[in-house]
Amino acid sequence: MASAWIALDDDGFILESSSLHLPSCFPSALRSEIYAVLLGLNALSHDSSIFIYTDCSHLISLWTRFVDSPFSPKLLREPNHLLWLSIRQLIMDHNLTVDLNKVPAHADDIYNIQADSLAKDAHLSLQPTVSPLAFCYAPCLLTFNSLPIDMNIRHFFRSIADARALLSFCSLARFTALGSPSLFDWAGIYFCLSQIKGFASHKDGRPEFWIFRIKLLLDMLPTLTTLQQRKPYLYSSDWLCPQCNSAPEDLNHLWTCPYILPDLNPCLTHRSEIIKFRDSCLSSFLSLKPLDITFQTKFSALDCWNYESPSPSCLWLTRGLLPVHLTTFLNQHFPFSVIYKYISSLLNDFQVALYGEIWLCRNVLFHAWEESQGISTASKLRGPSINSSSIAISPQNHNSSLATVSQDSWISWISSSIIRVDYGSHTWIFCAA
Repeated sequence: MASAWIALDDDGFILESSSLHLPSCFPSALRSEIYAVLLGLNALSHDSSIFIYTDCSHLISLWTRFVDSPFSPKLLREPNHLLWLSIRQLIMDHNLTVDLNKVPAHADDIYNIQADSLAKDAHLSLQPTVSPLAFCYAPCLLTFNSLPIDMNIRHFFRSIADARALLSFCSLARFTALGSPSLFDWAGIYFCLSQIKGFASHKDGRPEFWIFRIKLLLDMLPTLTTLQQRKPYLYSSDWLCPQCNSAPEDLNHLWTCPYILPDLNPCLTHRSEIIKFRDSCLSSFLSLKPLDITFQTKFSALDCWNYESPSPSCLWLTRGLLPVHLTTFLNQHFPFSVIYKYISSLLNDFQVALYGEIWLCRNVLFHAWEESQGISTASKLRGPSINSSSIAISPQNHNSSLATVSQDSWISWISSSIIRVDYGSHTWIFCAA
C-alpha cells in the first residue's frame, strides 16, 4: 500500500511532492487517500490555509462527518478512526484551514495523474515501510503487538477471540490424528462453519441437519463404533456393521458400506454425490471466467475427488475438512473469498444429499437392527446393569445383522415407522419412533 501528494502554489507551480510506502495493516484504497491527506497536512507550517483536491468522493463525505463536525464517540467505532483523529489533532494544533474539493476521476487531470503515478512508483519501490505509529497523532492510542488498532475495538477483540478459538479447534486431537494441521484450509473451514444454516425437522423444530454437519465434522455421529465406546454394556465390541456385517461401522464406513438394496447402496451413493459435487464446483468456477481444458483436467485429478478407494482427502472433504491442495489450486485463478463462497454453498448441498440419502436411511435400518438385538430406548437411557450387560454378549444375538435377516421381517416395520418428507429436490425418510 502506498500514498502520494503534490503541493501547488496559487499559480499552479509544484512546490513539493511526496510518496511513501505505507504499512500493510488494514489495507484499502480509502486508507491510502486518508494517509495522503494526513502526510500533506503534516508538512504544512502553522496557520496555513489550503485547498485539497481529490477524486475520492468517499473521503470528502467522511471528512464532513469526522472532521468538520464536532467530535462524537461513534467515530471510535469506525475503520481508520486513528487517522481521522490524527487529522483532527493536526488541524487543531497547527491551526490549519482546510477545504476539500472533488475532481473527476480518470478525467486526464494532469496533477491527479501525477499523484497516482507517484503512489504506484512508491508501491513498487524497495523503500522501507514506515512504522504504523509514525504518523499517529491521536490523543489516545491502543496497540496490539506494537500495531495500532485502527478499527472498531469490540470487533477487534472479537476477531482475536475467534482466532484463538479457531487455533484451539484445529489443534483438537480428533484433527491432529489425521495429520498435520497444514493439510487443511482452516480459514475455509471456518468460513463454511459460519455459513451453516440449519433447517427444522418435521417433528420438533430442531435444526437436525445443522447438528449432523457439526457431528460429521467432529466425528461424533452415533455410529456403531462410537456407541461401542460410549455404551459397551449394550453394544458388544466385536459387533460389525449391522447392514453388511463385514467391517466395523465407523465414520468412514458410512460412505463405503457395500450393503445393497434396490434404492440403497451407501458406497455408490457416496461416489455419485462426490462426482456431482466435483462437477458442480467445476461448473461454478468456469462460469466466473473462461479457463482452458488444462484447468478442468487438473481440477478433476485432485486427490480429494478420488472416490474409488476413497482417498483420505476425499473422506476429509466429506466431513467438511477442506484439503489445502484444493483451495491452493483454485487460488491460482480465484481469490480465496470467491473460493470459500462457492465451495461453502456446494459443500452444503453435498452434505444435504449425504444426510438424506445415506444417514437418514441408515438410521432407520439401524433402529430396526437395535430392536432385533433387544436394545430399546429405555435400555439406552438406563446405566449399565447386569441385565443390560447380558444384551451385548448374548450368544443368541451375537453377529446378527440386517444382511442375514429376511427383508420381509423389517421392510414391513420400516413401512409403518417412517414418513416421507420433501426438501427441495430431495425426498427423505424420517423415523417416526
